[in-house]
Amino acid sequence: MLQTIEIQIDDIGKFHTLEPLTFKPTGRALLTLLENPDASAHHLHGTAKQALVLLSSARFSKRPVASPEEVSTRISNMRNE
Repeated sequence: MLQTIEIQIDDIGKFHTLEPLTFKPTGRALLTLLENPDASAHHLHGTAKQALVLLSSARFSKRPVASPEEVSTRISNMRNE
């Protein structure tokens, strides 16, 4: 059975699991290097603040809002297409 373990690799190349393991890993493994979280997080910087600004804006409060019945009807129509 395949299992996925999330790890971090430090500056000297040592592996550190992000969560405690409930088993002793043995056997072979394939390693997939993911994008550095610091590199991908910079484009997300400030999005929570921007979301809060949007939610409190006059534009957001004046947006068209559908009734629950209208939403259900639209969903049913899309499912039946």
